Amino acid sequence: MPPKKLIDDAFVLEKALLVISELGPETFTLADVGKSVGLAPATLMQRFGSKQALLIKAAKQVPATLKMNLEKLKARALAWDAELMALLSELPEGFGTRQDIANSLGLLKLDMIDPELHPIARELFDTMRSRVKELLEKGKAQEMLAQQCNVDSLAWELDALRHGLVIQWTLSGEGPLQQWLHKGLQTYLEGKRDEISVLS
Repeated sequence: MPPKKLIDDAFVLEKALLVISELGPETFTLADVGKSVGLAPATLMQRFGSKQALLIKAAKQVPATLKMNLEKLKARALAWDAELMALLSELPEGFGTRQDIANSLGLLKLDMIDPELHPIARELFDTMRSRVKELLEKGKAQEMLAQQCNVDSLAWELDALRHGLVIQWTLSGEGPLQQWLHKGLQTYLEGKRDEISVLS
């Protein structure tokens, strides 16, 4: 734990997201976040104003984190299909149990109706889908996708499938979530042999 004078807002917001993921947006308190970062609830109130304000500021950090993670994945210089599978099946920290997913549904509810959170969630979805499309276009350019393949449609399908697999796993899945995602995505892509090569 860094000294209090070195605990900046970015660190607090990063840890707050993990606390929210663990406890849920309705259940977590400033005391929970304070315990995680080593600050008093009163200090958090002074910095962020309220629990809701802290939640929104934490959510606003997520798009930048996603873009940074995408750049790190690009830097690994994987083949387009390997990067696609990694992008769609790797999980963020604090997201891998049924409780995590249940808590995330609470966040999703807020994302649907909160005027500040909804644009953030929309940006995340758009960023992910754009990168998926870029990778599919790369596969098409390398003639590993049929020229008649509709990249836009396939990107939408993969996006929907990924989220559906998460829910499916919570109800009937076996083994780790990441393994379930990888298997489901690979099975789907293997079923489209006329449009895409089988991913290894």
